[in-house]
Amino acid sequence: MPRAQTVRERRLTTVRQASSALHDIGQHLRLFVEGVRDYAIITLSPDGIVKSWNAGAQAIKGYEADEIVGRHFSIFFTPADIAAGKPAHVLQEAMAQGRFEDTGSRVRKDGSSFWANVVVTPIHAEDGTLLGFGKITRDISDRVAAADRLTSSEARLRTLVDTVLDTLVDGLIVIDRMGRVQVYNRACEKLFGYGSSEVVGHNVKMLMPPDTMREHDQYLRNYQTTGIRKIIGISREVVGQRKDGTTFPMHLAVGEAMHLGEPIYVGIIRDLTERNQVEAQLRQSQKMEAVGQLTGGLAHDFNNILMLISINVEALLEQDVSVRTRDRLEQIEKSAARAAELTQQLLAYSRRQPLRPNLTNLNELVLATSKLLRRTLGEDIEIEPILAEDLWITNVDRTQLETTLVNLSLNARDAMPGGGKLVIETRNIVLDQDYVAQNPDVAAGPYAMLAVTDTGTGIPQDALEKVFEPFFTTKEVGRGTGLGLSMVYGFIKQSNGHIKIYSELDRGTSIKMYLPRADGTAAQEAPADAPSLPLGSESLLVVEDNADVRARICEILRGLGYAVDEAADGTVGLAKFEAARRPYDLLLTDVVMPGAIGGKALADAVASRWPETPVVFMSGYAQDAITHQGRLDAGVRLLAKPFRRHELAQMIRQALDDRPIASDRP
Repeated sequence: MPRAQTVRERRLTTVRQASSALHDIGQHLRLFVEGVRDYAIITLSPDGIVKSWNAGAQAIKGYEADEIVGRHFSIFFTPADIAAGKPAHVLQEAMAQGRFEDTGSRVRKDGSSFWANVVVTPIHAEDGTLLGFGKITRDISDRVAAADRLTSSEARLRTLVDTVLDTLVDGLIVIDRMGRVQVYNRACEKLFGYGSSEVVGHNVKMLMPPDTMREHDQYLRNYQTTGIRKIIGISREVVGQRKDGTTFPMHLAVGEAMHLGEPIYVGIIRDLTERNQVEAQLRQSQKMEAVGQLTGGLAHDFNNILMLISINVEALLEQDVSVRTRDRLEQIEKSAARAAELTQQLLAYSRRQPLRPNLTNLNELVLATSKLLRRTLGEDIEIEPILAEDLWITNVDRTQLETTLVNLSLNARDAMPGGGKLVIETRNIVLDQDYVAQNPDVAAGPYAMLAVTDTGTGIPQDALEKVFEPFFTTKEVGRGTGLGLSMVYGFIKQSNGHIKIYSELDRGTSIKMYLPRADGTAAQEAPADAPSLPLGSESLLVVEDNADVRARICEILRGLGYAVDEAADGTVGLAKFEAARRPYDLLLTDVVMPGAIGGKALADAVASRWPETPVVFMSGYAQDAITHQGRLDAGVRLLAKPFRRHELAQMIRQALDDRPIASDRP
């Protein structure tokens, strides 16, 4: 008999303990979101009786806690909804589906109605016992009213409201003082990839990367010991870690409540991945704009200086000078060419260089460039072209792309100091919407891909995001300017293309460039003629605001046999045209000049009054006057400063020879 009594006592003890646990959990659920004010968060008993009432619920619905706790939650529904049995349906669907969500009209204490987004979730004990329900409500009346003003169409209104609601479903986590997760909503399941059963009861650190785990423990200990808040009540951006190990940025707001003298912490989480991507694109755009403005402002004057250096050195080299003097002049000439190249690279990065695109077959370009690369890279580098059959044609500046391919190959050589393999591959690629979702800077569609892959030392992961930045380099001091890859990036983006870099330490690097597919047949590249100095006797007008540059250009042209007049700006240039006995045979004008009439305006005036007179532009920075979206306008002839004497001679002769034959030309 005593033994049976002992068993009964144990059973009664177990029942009392279970009852006490249920009571404690009910109290816990009542308090778990007491500090959240933007949401009405309440708990219900299994039959729908309100058990807890937070400050947000009071603000939204108008009831004090002592007015509503203990009453059935059907008080929040309209009479029509109650008659239709909607309160019971809400709880039944929440039980059956694991979640109930609805948007509709609700009633405040004063009888007024408002639009609400409501989520009801069942709350279970560890053994599966239903403890009740958690109910979260948010007043979205203002948003619905704004959507209603946009259209009178009920269908469109519903779409807009649903779109707004998607942004309201934030992740919500409740932890105890030991960091164990007590509540983990469905939005968190989508954010982190874990199901609720995998997280509840475990330490919240499982949702954090290792470095943040240590910080989290320290923050909690410090706060519980000192009361100094570093997380509680302070919104901030942190990093979360998904089930698959990937990380993502998130906005975290943490509130605190007390239960039986013990703190509980409520965290509301929002994924910031998309926002941060947009901000990163904006920063990149602003950076390119700043570099472009800086480079554009300097390029015009700087290239005029380089123009004078180059032309004068070239003239001196034609004279009979000593070997020592010639060596020094050639060093000056190389340095001026390098300085001009650096300026061009900055213009390329900021997408300010004028492009001359034409239909190009990348296979032909690779084969032609590979011959040069074999001589340049040396015998230690094996070059393997892998070229796709029936490769799509693309519309690109062939000269700039050849320069890009050479620069990438030289970078690859530097990454393989002991020799290695360089693979240059072409392929037809269709970038789909899934790829675009991960790379929002590219449009979906067909592309011709050109990839340069080496077997070199690779690039550290922390440097991969910076390799396209101007002046960033992984090379030793003095071995690189950091402009090579930034120039490649700017050129590809200016060509409406896309570029990706993949690298692994001690395995190598692959840079893939995607250029949009174009219709048509690629033109055959004409063999380059040896530099020559064609002569002429026609009359030319040279308009250039820099007196030294103007004087030297006129000297060269007169030396070639032309009759040359000159002007310091567009106003004087137009006056000379008007005063001439017969129209000049050609106008050579700078693009950027001070005064009321710039180079483009002067050219337009000449074209309208003397249409048979060809125009050749020269500029260290073309601006948008003669370009459209970074590409030279059709029919425009441009000499990019600094240019060489043979380039000037050939351009002038070609422009004169291409003139239409006029029957009344003297």
